[in-house]
Amino acid sequence: MHKMSYFSKKIISWQKINGRNNLPWQAKSPYHVWISEIMLQQTQVKTVIPYFHKFIKSFPSIKSLAKSDLDKVLANWSGLGYYTRAKNIHRASKIIHQKFNGIIPNDYEQLIELPGIGESTAGALLSLAFDEPGIILDGNVKRVLLRFLGDKSPINHSRTQKELKKFAEDLLPKNNFRTYSQGIMDLGSMICTPINPSCENCPIQNQCRTSQLNLQNIIPVRVSKNQKKEKNINWLLIASRDKVLLKRNAKKGIWQNLWLFPEANSLNYDKFNLLEEKGSLPLIIHNLSHRKLSISTKKYFLKNKDRLPIDRRRFVWVNKKESVKMGIPKPVKTILENHL
Repeated sequence: MHKMSYFSKKIISWQKINGRNNLPWQAKSPYHVWISEIMLQQTQVKTVIPYFHKFIKSFPSIKSLAKSDLDKVLANWSGLGYYTRAKNIHRASKIIHQKFNGIIPNDYEQLIELPGIGESTAGALLSLAFDEPGIILDGNVKRVLLRFLGDKSPINHSRTQKELKKFAEDLLPKNNFRTYSQGIMDLGSMICTPINPSCENCPIQNQCRTSQLNLQNIIPVRVSKNQKKEKNINWLLIASRDKVLLKRNAKKGIWQNLWLFPEANSLNYDKFNLLEEKGSLPLIIHNLSHRKLSISTKKYFLKNKDRLPIDRRRFVWVNKKESVKMGIPKPVKTILENHL
């Protein structure tokens, strides 16, 4: 019990003075906390901040989000990646609006039933939005706990996750849940970093087994998963004056429902005869969590876009200004910015 009280007391005291206390979603509504927590899944704070501001400006309330169409939500998410998060936010907003009168519930069981909210996100919402007991186990927190224990169990094993959850529950303080949760995340992000942690600035160094054993470059242990599958993509950048042709992607697979460039096999030979080839763009290597994409793009010019017959249910001509209002993945956005 001494070690547990030591841990939480030190984290809370350190956070109040040294932690991140000016993030745009802090001390705001549970809605802001929810959006930030979903955005922060697998994404760094500095990347999230401008997207958060943009998203809240477009959807200032759960009601406005629930009443919006998915295309607008995806457009505000473009470039942030992991687009399933945006779809889950949209689905969850409708449920919250209809079932909970637009108020995010502060009940764990009700939270984890919402799309996109798992155990850790539910714990984050309870503690950060409602100042109630909640267990957060994001990457930063797991690293702090494993190092504090001196535990060499693989961080990405399910058994390790279960053991850490029990340990994290034992460490919860009796109050100051918001400060404690923010503090342990801040500690992992700012001090107990993956490489070269600043142990001399850590408030719990005196009780940290990893620091005592000098195992900072070993813990946490991660067992290598299978190598990422590689996928080759061949896009066509077809421009006509200031317009470019985009195609709605399928509802399954990578980049569901987003707007992409047509693939080479989507146009038949007769249609290619209408196009004037302008050369190949630099190869783009785009890494997803589970795949490595090699994207080749050929640029074509079409003098009169009306000569190219298209299925208007799936294809659309847009200019660069219009494209920013659509849901497009980062590689498409990059190509439009640099080559249109």
